[in-house]
Amino acid sequence: MVAKKTIFEKLGLVEPIEQEHDASENFEQDQVESPEVEVAEESTEYYGAEDASFGTDLLAAKNESVKDLLREASKEMALNVREDSAQIEEKLDELIGAYEKNKMMSIDDIYRNSRMENDRKRTIFMVDVFQKTLPENLPLDVKRASVMNIMDVSSINLDNLLSDAYKRIDALNNVLEQTVQTTEDVIAKNEASIKELEGRIKELRKINEVRVQFQEDQSSVIEYEIQKIIGIVDFIKPKK
Repeated sequence: MVAKKTIFEKLGLVEPIEQEHDASENFEQDQVESPEVEVAEESTEYYGAEDASFGTDLLAAKNESVKDLLREASKEMALNVREDSAQIEEKLDELIGAYEKNKMMSIDDIYRNSRMENDRKRTIFMVDVFQKTLPENLPLDVKRASVMNIMDVSSINLDNLLSDAYKRIDALNNVLEQTVQTTEDVIAKNEASIKELEGRIKELRKINEVRVQFQEDQSSVIEYEIQKIIGIVDFIKPKK
């Protein structure tokens, strides 16, 4: 009679174990098979089927468990990627902001960012253009009257030019104030960092001093003990 495989043997987890039968058992099986033996075989086959079904269910459960773990891992990885992306974007914004605050701006950049008038004829600088067309040796009052006459002939409104001048001064002052404020913020932040670092340096130096004292004390104790042992050895050691 061939031994039924266990669930572990059927799944290939262990090697089949060959059962040895003595001669008396083989002889009795060859003579006649009793009804009890057949019932036992049927019972074994029945439970073998249950074992196989249990093994299949077990593997299916394990597979589902692995799938669940993979799904959770995928969700966690996706979450980490989103968090990392958000952190990278935030750091980039900080770097860009710091760069913009520390970037030297030209006058043209300031005017461009403030969307100032580009047409020179409509800007306050047109007065300077008219003034430079006049002889340099003219008295100031004469120059002013001459420029005003030229503006009237050219249909240039003085109020518009003055408004342009005020807008430009306001734009320049805003950048100046931002520059001053940013400088103060940078200095304050750096001073706080310097103070913190100085405190840390002081702390580390204190730790070094304590450690040196510890080394000296430990060395004194050990050297004393060594000398003590040497003295005892010299006392009992035979003299040559």
